Amino acid sequence: MKTLQLWPILTLEPGEGKLVAFDIGPDRAVYLLHALKPLDYRREDKGASFAKVRPATPQHYRAQAWLDGAQLLDLSIDNEPYNVHALQPLGEDLLLVCARSTRHGGDSDLNGRVYSRSGRLLREIALGDAIEHVQTTARGEIWTAYFDEGISTDHPLSWPGLVAFDRQGTPVYRYQPQAPLDVIADCYALNLASHNEAWTCYYTDFPLVQLRDHRIVRHWNVPVYGAHAFAVYRSHALFAGGYDARHTYTLLRLDDGPGASVVAMFDLVDEHGEPLQAELVRGRGDTVYLHRDDRVYACDIHQALSAFAN
Repeated sequence: MKTLQLWPILTLEPGEGKLVAFDIGPDRAVYLLHALKPLDYRREDKGASFAKVRPATPQHYRAQAWLDGAQLLDLSIDNEPYNVHALQPLGEDLLLVCARSTRHGGDSDLNGRVYSRSGRLLREIALGDAIEHVQTTARGEIWTAYFDEGISTDHPLSWPGLVAFDRQGTPVYRYQPQAPLDVIADCYALNLASHNEAWTCYYTDFPLVQLRDHRIVRHWNVPVYGAHAFAVYRSHALFAGGYDARHTYTLLRLDDGPGASVVAMFDLVDEHGEPLQAELVRGRGDTVYLHRDDRVYACDIHQALSAFAN
């Protein structure tokens, strides 16, 4: 197997708490969220485990962000009543998201938590249940992608599998595919390449779908199944992992027709030449970002093309 060596773009000082969110903003800043109290994310009932929307006591979080190695944000958020799984910038504010939501009659949990950068709760919005991915745009749109538990249950916000909201929490786009594309059963991956361009890949057939200005403009049948992150740039895509090879990366050329051709498959190694098997992977624009231990790495399509394209 071919390999590509990466060096960290960010090395973190050891800190307290448990990492609960690793995300990339529209400006390519790296966002991290740590829970500072013991986690209370699950409940047990008759031998089964279920996600908890709210912990027994409010949680304290530490939100941090870096861009090009410089720290942009270091904020304490105290007494947050929701379990949080994602962190994104929302204009000048911050969006914390609980991935789960329950229905109370006709109302939903307000699991989108908008904070000022001084740590003040500004508003609460409903974003649906079973959120797999959250990414915001530079203009303040919130895109949420859902896994099957939300799509197939009684939570209407989640049914389309992919939804865009404005910063006040009003849906402005719901995914509506037309043949030959099928509906989303489980949205595996999301990539907001710009303020008006979104890409997604989803179960069951795993098409790579490009949207521009809330409209599907193109799609490709890609030979990668089960990847949870990818990067895109013009006529190429880079997929991280998949069902059969979790830590293998696949560089694709997006053909003029509905197909895609494999340019290279490779593994990553770190600065010491050791296998780089990331704990968390995210895709934004032309780059895949990886988190492992106290380091963040980035692999962009240009690096992969330089290394492997003939």
